[in-house]
Amino acid sequence: MKIVVNKREYEVIEEPEKHILVSTKKELHGWWPGKRECTSERMLINPYNGCGIGCFFCYALAFPGHFQTFCEKGIITVAKDFDRVVAKQLDSIDIASCGYLSPVTDPFQPLNEKYHLSEKIIRVFIERNIPIEFITKAFIPQEVIELMKLQTHSFGQVSILTLDDKIRKLLVPGGSSTSILFNNLKRLANEGIFAVCRIDPIFPYLTDKPKDLTELIERARGAGVKHIIASVLDIPLRIKEKILKALKSHFGVGIEWNYRKLYQEKIDAYLNARIDYRKKIFHLLGNICEKKNITFALCMEYQLKEGEAVGLNQEFMSSRNCEGINIPIYGRKEEKFYPVSSCSGECLNCSDPKCGIEDLAMSKDGSRKDWCLKDYRRWSEKRRCFPNIR
Repeated sequence: MKIVVNKREYEVIEEPEKHILVSTKKELHGWWPGKRECTSERMLINPYNGCGIGCFFCYALAFPGHFQTFCEKGIITVAKDFDRVVAKQLDSIDIASCGYLSPVTDPFQPLNEKYHLSEKIIRVFIERNIPIEFITKAFIPQEVIELMKLQTHSFGQVSILTLDDKIRKLLVPGGSSTSILFNNLKRLANEGIFAVCRIDPIFPYLTDKPKDLTELIERARGAGVKHIIASVLDIPLRIKEKILKALKSHFGVGIEWNYRKLYQEKIDAYLNARIDYRKKIFHLLGNICEKKNITFALCMEYQLKEGEAVGLNQEFMSSRNCEGINIPIYGRKEEKFYPVSSCSGECLNCSDPKCGIEDLAMSKDGSRKDWCLKDYRRWSEKRRCFPNIR
């Protein structure tokens, strides 16, 4: 079987699930432009476009390009030899921020067992002593943990939506069981790797009961978690009916009706639950975390004020950085990279850049910029030595 994507023909590989191999020149890049809430810089890495985890609510299903190949045909695009591409890009710069694997699709989805791109990319970062993080709903390969424990600032995030495995199976059919996910956290923490639990997203009327959320946080803390990140489901307008249809199919017409009533706030291309509902949930979670002596933050949560989207983290976040860990900018010294002294990585609120990069002192002009590989190269040309790296 063959398909045509962007006027090019590709052979569809059937096993272990339908996918195509695509040579790529795509580059490491920072946060997308727009409503940036993330305090720290990240270099975003997506080796797979499409995901075998199978979340019907995935916002990537509304993305263009190869993501539409997955949305419409169920065919995942694999970036061929992407670890080598990433390695060449890292070797072309002298300034780096933490890698982020991956912000769109699960790095340890079933197809990764065939290509192991995620492990290979993590190794590329660790060999250069550049920190890297991941988010997953799947089992973390032991090789990943063995690699990441070698690098001081690398960390892992595990997304656990509910303690109820019956509901989890409907929401995340290709993900790992709740027990495996908690064990992921324990395995990270036992090796001294900072472990984050994401309750992300919370589903109104399904996974939002205070008792269940309290128990989930307690279990996460018991597994060694020091930070919780949460959000309430938002619905991309482009796939709104698809999501509502899935909710109706899995949970009944009453749930679909309740969602149509609750989701009334349009912010850009997304429908959000009413702000009073969301704030009530976030106050609850923040209070639970405070009592358990762990930090808390939100992910991509906004409210409208005078027609503008304003982030909610300033109201609810109890950590210095969104992900609960302070990761400095790194600079090259000979073959490896080292952290910049006295840098907390809080670029969005920085006015005195210890790294010497004025662009990253974004509190000076209130900017919330996105950066790309050419910016890292430009900074590298200006800063060929780093007297203040550790």
